[in-house]
Amino acid sequence: MSKPSLQNIDISTRYSTITEEEIYTVVTEFGTPLYVVDEQIILDNLSTLENSFNNYNGKTSIAYSLKSNFNPSIIEILNKESILFDLTSLGELYFFEQCRANIDNVLYTSVTEEENEYYSAMQSGISKFVIGSYNGLINLISASESLNISPKVLVRINPEIDVKADISASSGMGKFGIPLSNSSNDDAFYIINKIFDNNLLQFHGIHFHLGSQISNPSCFIQTLDLLSSLIKQLKSSINDFTISILDIGGGTPVEYTKPVPSPEYIGKIITDKLNEFTNSLDISPTLIVESGRYLSAESSILISRIVNSKSYPDCKFHIIDAGYNLLLDSALMKQEYPIDIITRSQSTTLENIKIGGRLCDTLDTFNISPGKKFPRASINDLVVFRNVGAYSIVFNMPFHCQTKPAILLRRTDHSIDIIREPEKIEDLFNSEGGNLSSKQ
Repeated sequence: MSKPSLQNIDISTRYSTITEEEIYTVVTEFGTPLYVVDEQIILDNLSTLENSFNNYNGKTSIAYSLKSNFNPSIIEILNKESILFDLTSLGELYFFEQCRANIDNVLYTSVTEEENEYYSAMQSGISKFVIGSYNGLINLISASESLNISPKVLVRINPEIDVKADISASSGMGKFGIPLSNSSNDDAFYIINKIFDNNLLQFHGIHFHLGSQISNPSCFIQTLDLLSSLIKQLKSSINDFTISILDIGGGTPVEYTKPVPSPEYIGKIITDKLNEFTNSLDISPTLIVESGRYLSAESSILISRIVNSKSYPDCKFHIIDAGYNLLLDSALMKQEYPIDIITRSQSTTLENIKIGGRLCDTLDTFNISPGKKFPRASINDLVVFRNVGAYSIVFNMPFHCQTKPAILLRRTDHSIDIIREPEKIEDLFNSEGGNLSSKQ
């Protein structure tokens, strides 16, 4: 493959600073498709998020949601920054422990809330748990009594409000959290009182998560107003009631192809309200701001190659050697990623294009806004998808017996490390039971 040229294309953005030489070098050595993660972007975005909430009068901590990207090297990078980690499964806990990360910095937020899960997590040394149901509370109590351990407990509430986001997590009668008011045992006021009645559990605070890619922070204001009423009720019914932690979840949006509010703008609105909120209630909790997407998405690119192409009267249709098996949200959520075409051509002509993946599935096409034009390209030119670091690598799948590509890490000194070896077809065959079938 001849060396691509970027003379007419600037792919350096505020998200990615990878150069023409670096792209050419890694593609020559590792081929395509290929992920490249930029360590500096992870660190820069962490700093931006921390600074965006420094207006809060109390202490603030950032928690990385491991589900967005659980690559061990990314865990190690963020563990060195001494931030918190939001874990949701024993599998994530295994990864975390294997990275020798600090177990004291874990906030465990289970969806299933099984007793044996809590038991294993407490045995591993996790001390902070978020519960989201009455049944979860009962199971946590049982596990605590079996081990005679006194965990710190946060209660995840569901304010059941309208949230302007790509994915809302606050719908009525929803999957996550406990309603603020409910006629059953799944009621925030009732459950918090039950925690105070228990001799082992330590009530530590309240958690909520409103959604992903939140475009309007007014939902945080509305939630804090509702939460204020709950806390006033709790103060009236429980002597010396206080809150040590207030976890407001995530939702800081990433700019893909449409403008989004900046972290600074969102942080200022939320912290202004939080200062008013905490002063009126005479509380001073540590604020936890969770983030998976914002910390990881903008750090990564996926490099693919055009392997086939056909012409139509109004556009060119390029087939690349990647598919939605590497960018699932392109099919699942119709996510449009920023795309760069790296071409050998010196032509300045722009054209309408469509991009399809290598999978035999009609859904395996990549979304491009109407009217968007790209440099003229041909077979062996490169297609680079940006902002792919969150919820893409974790969803890699072997559809069509496709193996997982390598992941490279561009260190802060611009050196390149392999942080995931490319999967071998023999290993995929055996992982799918091939080594078993051959013995029969």
